[in-house]
Amino acid sequence: MKTLIKKAIQVLDRKLSRRHWAKRTLVVGPEQPVDGDSVASTRALIHYLRKSGKEAYTLPTRSMFRTLDWILTEAELHPSMLSIVGPGLTCDNLEVAYQTLLLSWVPDEIVVVDGRPERIGFNPGAVPVYTIDHHGDEFRDDDEAYLKSAPSAGCLLMERFGIYEPILAVSILTDTYWLRQNQPARAARYLAALTEHGLTDELLEYYQARLIDHKEPRSLYALKNADIRFSEDGELAFAVLADADPVLHRAVSGQLTYYSRHSCTVRGDGYVSFRSSDPCVDLRPLARKYGKGGHPRQAAGQVDPGDRSCMERLFQDFIELVADDRKHCSLKIA
Repeated sequence: MKTLIKKAIQVLDRKLSRRHWAKRTLVVGPEQPVDGDSVASTRALIHYLRKSGKEAYTLPTRSMFRTLDWILTEAELHPSMLSIVGPGLTCDNLEVAYQTLLLSWVPDEIVVVDGRPERIGFNPGAVPVYTIDHHGDEFRDDDEAYLKSAPSAGCLLMERFGIYEPILAVSILTDTYWLRQNQPARAARYLAALTEHGLTDELLEYYQARLIDHKEPRSLYALKNADIRFSEDGELAFAVLADADPVLHRAVSGQLTYYSRHSCTVRGDGYVSFRSSDPCVDLRPLARKYGKGGHPRQAAGQVDPGDRSCMERLFQDFIELVADDRKHCSLKIA
């Protein structure tokens, strides 16, 4: 009887969009890529929990882009982390960071936002993990996860948990590429909802000004030294970089969008980013084939950068996926 009552209460709580958050919560995003959605959602959840009387912190990130380094501050880190972080509150080894944290503060729960537990870069050990993720088409709402397709993880924080921190505007803007793709009409509704919870004209202008991605001058050298090729029609670009720097990788990926509708950029360590501006193209099957995932128009994979035959297969697979998706596209624009 007690079990039935407990389950009934859990169902009712979910219907009322309530969740019993732990007293001490560690909020983290995926180890990579670090993006505006994961960082903004992390900050929003931490501030929400603290205002609810809970203890909440995050770990350093493996890397940080200068357009995002203003979102998380030392205040979001446990004091024990401050002696091990580098510029941008980064740390090369998240396992070391986590073990260091456990010496001073042990969370009751780890909440992973904008990704899955296997991608956080450290072993949670015996600490329970709860996941909030918007990637893919799976729906799940139970004691271990809330998974649902949405424009961003920040949208799920609003929809399911009633968290309306203004910083979630960054989550929405960056993951929909300024309302250009990834359910943009739905995203606009969430953005409008934030204006009822502290998002002002001035604040939105400030966020967007901070998010402006100034061109990285070193990306010109990276482009010069990259192995770049195009499809016969010039619609698709494929680039293999010698450098593993994520900042250069992001800059080159962005540059290629000026020259082609579809691009694939391989970083020096084998991390792959796929991009497309074509609504007929769904990059997720290709991302899954190469070991990762993402959104229909922006996704990621992983390859062996030293395997030339693998690079050739990747190039051909990319061409074939784009061609096949376009051939069978039934999208009609009014």
